[in-house]
Amino acid sequence: MSDSISPRLFPTLDSIESILWPGAALLVFVATAVLVDTMILLAMRWRLLDLPNIRSAHSLPTARGGGTPMVIVCCVASLTLALRWPALALQVVLGVVVPSLAIAAVGFIDDLKPLRATLRLLVQCAVAVAIVLVLGPLETVTIPGIDRIELGWLSWPISVLWVVGLTNAFNFMDGSDGMAALGALVAAAAMVRMGMVLGDPPLVLLAAFAGAAAAGFLVFNWPPARIFMGDVGSAFLGTFFAAVALLDTHQSRSMVFVPIVMALWPSIYDPFLSVLRRAWNGHNPLVPHREFLFHRLIRSGLSHGQTALIYAGLSLVGACAGLLMLDPRIPAATRCLLPLTVPVMAVALTYGIERRCWRVGLDRAASRPAEGS
Repeated sequence: MSDSISPRLFPTLDSIESILWPGAALLVFVATAVLVDTMILLAMRWRLLDLPNIRSAHSLPTARGGGTPMVIVCCVASLTLALRWPALALQVVLGVVVPSLAIAAVGFIDDLKPLRATLRLLVQCAVAVAIVLVLGPLETVTIPGIDRIELGWLSWPISVLWVVGLTNAFNFMDGSDGMAALGALVAAAAMVRMGMVLGDPPLVLLAAFAGAAAAGFLVFNWPPARIFMGDVGSAFLGTFFAAVALLDTHQSRSMVFVPIVMALWPSIYDPFLSVLRRAWNGHNPLVPHREFLFHRLIRSGLSHGQTALIYAGLSLVGACAGLLMLDPRIPAATRCLLPLTVPVMAVALTYGIERRCWRVGLDRAASRPAEGS
């Protein structure tokens, strides 16, 4: 095969590559799990422990830095695409891997010694601009049944905001055991399927490597977590997924962007709503807090595992709706309505959590003994 990407998604079954690439994803999973297990032992010996704080939902000191092996293994695996398809080297290395590593490095420093939120935000904006310079801004968005939506002069600010927003969104969602890793696994699986439907090998492989790394970490992060991802891993995943969504090596970015957002919607919506709420109430949204919807679910009595599964299920529904948007067998008039499933689920999630918290609070108030009794 030539170095250019074949119109076929993968070579025929008589090619060794039909075994190598799935084997590489499996190797990423195993290597990440082994290194995370080793990291737990080192963290305990070196006293690298995550102490409960105002943003976290855990109550016991837990090993941290677990995202470091995930970052290393995912990036090393992603570089194989540049070796296999040299024409993609610039976009994969400078558009995806290096920027994600830069964000991971800032997160690693922040895990050791907290940095100012404004400094982190400035670095994230600089990295986002670099990603858009290499990969190009998102100029059009395709929704079946509707003409291509031209973003025009908004393409640059939307693209930069997408990268910065998703980087912080994943970082915020790392406050509960299993939440970020399971969400990344579901989103990555959806992106793999989207890439297969559109015949986009880079999307398939990059998403597969990220999902396999997240799965390897999830083995030790599922409640009760033995180790936390930390900013080094959560911010990396957000940047990595944002960059992959902007990758346009197979001219499928316009078609796949909205479905990818739909697969990631719980991780985007919860932080966005929390930021709006804090800004509305006059609070600094950059200050760590426990006002996310998933925090409220945990405080209402659900376990970390139940909360993570609820969010993963919502992400899966959004992913399935996004995949159906890419199915030409479904009438375009129906497919153009599928993105509406996300706001419907968002309203249902918010209402359900608020109602549950209200009922739990009412029950607790009713169970308290009356004054003077």
